[in-house]
Amino acid sequence: MRRRDKEITDRKEIDEILTKVKTGRLGTCCREIPYITPMNFTYDSEALKIFLHCANEGKKLENIRINRNVCFEVDDVAEIIVKQPTCASSVAYRSVVLFGTIKEVTDHEEKNYALQKLAEKYAPQNPKTPFTDAALSRTNVLEIQINEMTAKRSPARPAHADPAKK
Repeated sequence: MRRRDKEITDRKEIDEILTKVKTGRLGTCCREIPYITPMNFTYDSEALKIFLHCANEGKKLENIRINRNVCFEVDDVAEIIVKQPTCASSVAYRSVVLFGTIKEVTDHEEKNYALQKLAEKYAPQNPKTPFTDAALSRTNVLEIQINEMTAKRSPARPAHADPAKK
């Protein structure tokens, strides 16, 4: 990371970002052509995994069947900081970028687990009941095993003042 003063190293804060943010962007690449897909997701902090769901066909699936290496990004925009002149304006945000390998989940228990986590995040008011075999067969679940993760904030966190140096 170029700007170490913006780096977030606290794992609890990184987990909070990945839990709070509603949409992430999945980056795949096939035959040297990158492809980005905005997706709903859920994060399993204990297993260091991201779960996604999607249709059973499409460009991202074509890509990951050829190249399982992916990038995933989330950002939590807090506010737009407007200054004069306009080019001095900025955005207050926190973001996480991770790299990992992705696979299609085929085991019905694993699929049900991932879909339950997604349902808890996006529809917590709904009853928690197992998904039917028919629903599990219609839905594709993807799992990213996280290998590397970085996070940052902007503006940079101010340096802590030493109260003894007043």
